[in-house]
Amino acid sequence: MRERRLLERIAHWHDGHADERSSQTEVDILLRSVTEHLGCLLNTRQGSVQIDPLFGVPDFTNLAGGTGTGSVSSIVEEIRRMVIRYEPRIKSPRVTLNEEHSDVLSISFSLEGMLEVDQHVIPLRISTTVGANGKVKVGRQ
Repeated sequence: MRERRLLERIAHWHDGHADERSSQTEVDILLRSVTEHLGCLLNTRQGSVQIDPLFGVPDFTNLAGGTGTGSVSSIVEEIRRMVIRYEPRIKSPRVTLNEEHSDVLSISFSLEGMLEVDQHVIPLRISTTVGANGKVKVGRQ
């Protein structure tokens, strides 16, 4: 059950599924939990959470579509900072720009790292795309 965050476990228990068996493996549960949590993290604007003013990323609206080195490196660093601080299940996170992305109004990145399940290390590769509207899409590759 360590694959889920605390609030996910509480919600699962509250819905009456606490003792329910699932056909999903621990790896599948962990991957889905991490991907969904990253989506929430990366779509939260910095300063919008009163309990933690550092939680969230700056508004990417003015940066998406711009390929200036400063703006891209700012996005890379902010995504990496968020993962290190708020998603400790990902070990050794690396964020890189996907150069082959064809949409000029968005910027695509890869997030790579490692997950641990039952003392096994699993490689993780997630794609993130910052759209022209500043919204971040997160998906497994």
